[in-house]
Amino acid sequence: MIQVIKADGAVSDFTLTKISDAIMRAFMAVDIRDCDDTADLLALRVTADFQERVSDGGILAEDIRYSVGRVLTQAGYAEAARVYQEGI
Repeated sequence: MIQVIKADGAVSDFTLTKISDAIMRAFMAVDIRDCDDTADLLALRVTADFQERVSDGGILAEDIRYSVGRVLTQAGYAEAARVYQEGI
């Protein structure tokens, strides 16, 4: 199990649904609806994107945040990426 290391040093288990939910919130903020499957697929792409930055079973939350923004932008959802990066 991958551990997520937050900015304050707190550690929690990585959960794919948290990524998918965050993507959905970004989509909703820019009026993209009915995209649950897309959010789930993009969440999987995010995990592939950050795999090289996992070290000793842990990853920084900031690295996950970067990957989400990057994957959203690459998939053509630049506005949702911007909203996500601003901290929806």
